[in-house]
Amino acid sequence: MDTLRALSARLDEASATLTAVSRTVTATDPAQAAFGADAPGRPGEIGRALHRQWTTATDDRAREARAAAGRLATAAAAVREAADRYAEVDRAARRRLAGEP
Repeated sequence: MDTLRALSARLDEASATLTAVSRTVTATDPAQAAFGADAPGRPGEIGRALHRQWTTATDDRAREARAAAGRLATAAAAVREAADRYAEVDRAARRRLAGEP
């Protein structure tokens, strides 16, 4: 059971890391000016389009990281539940072998 509990802890850690990544991936997005969005005419249009594409891409990665974090948390919970059930079966078997009800 210790191995399963250790695995669930590692899955929880990975979930927490991905959750943190999902929050920080968009926090460092550069301002529109970094893409030249404040330039007049066509260069500014291109800069704004590039910034929108950048923002969309980082938002998508953040959403994917949150979804993966959720799946890892679900897996961790399932592994923990399996460990608990194995432990209960082991206790019940020990009681039966000892002749206890």
